[in-house]
Amino acid sequence: MTELRFDYSSLEGLVEVLSAKARVSIMMALRDGPKSSTSLYEQLNHNGFPNMERSTFYYHLQKLRTHGLIKESGSISGAGKPEKIWTLSADTLVISLR
Repeated sequence: MTELRFDYSSLEGLVEVLSAKARVSIMMALRDGPKSSTSLYEQLNHNGFPNMERSTFYYHLQKLRTHGLIKESGSISGAGKPEKIWTLSADTLVISLR
């Protein structure tokens, strides 16, 4: 089990990131294991976010990545630009209030 620790000083930023339902949905989708950007986008479109623009989806991915909640774990080569594979950074989030 891996833990991701946050201290009190970063609590406000973490709450802001997790306040977006789309970001929480992305993290929930990654509980089952790594997924490609396309797979995550399609899953969100079928589970409550049918009209989300791709640019908005990528914005949410970057917010999660910037705060260390998800990470790029590889890529898939295809017809065009390689597609990123995403995974959770940890199994558990720990917040220290001291």
